[in-house]
Amino acid sequence: MSDSKIKITDLESNINKQLQLWTADVQEGVCKLVDEKADKLKKLIQDNAPVGRRKGKYKKSWRVKVITDNFSRYEKVVYSSGEEYRLTHLLEKGHAKKGGGRVAPKVHIAPARDQIEKEYVSGIESLIKSSQRNGGGYRRSTYKK
Repeated sequence: MSDSKIKITDLESNINKQLQLWTADVQEGVCKLVDEKADKLKKLIQDNAPVGRRKGKYKKSWRVKVITDNFSRYEKVVYSSGEEYRLTHLLEKGHAKKGGGRVAPKVHIAPARDQIEKEYVSGIESLIKSSQRNGGGYRRSTYKK
């Protein structure tokens, strides 16, 4: 805000306007970060996914999809598509064999998720700090989804 005087009745609308300008900058950065981290999570899972007798169908089945895209929320989900979605829990947690005994788990989703979660949180923190350092405010959006 500038050094101009405002009436007490206009204080609320001026504060709201400044907050909206600041959040527009942060929202754009969050959308970019979500896109980047979702793609990286998919790649990490694919790189560490086990390949068995099905010649890599499970490994190739991972997809990223936008599930919510509106003014206040932008979400993506990383999932296994097709018939292979049934294998995620069995591979990650292990399962019982047909003739008795257990198959050892091949943990590949949880470590990737944990790594991306840490990167995402630190990315959000640095995004907010950099926006505060720059004074927040609206920049013409160059980001296209």
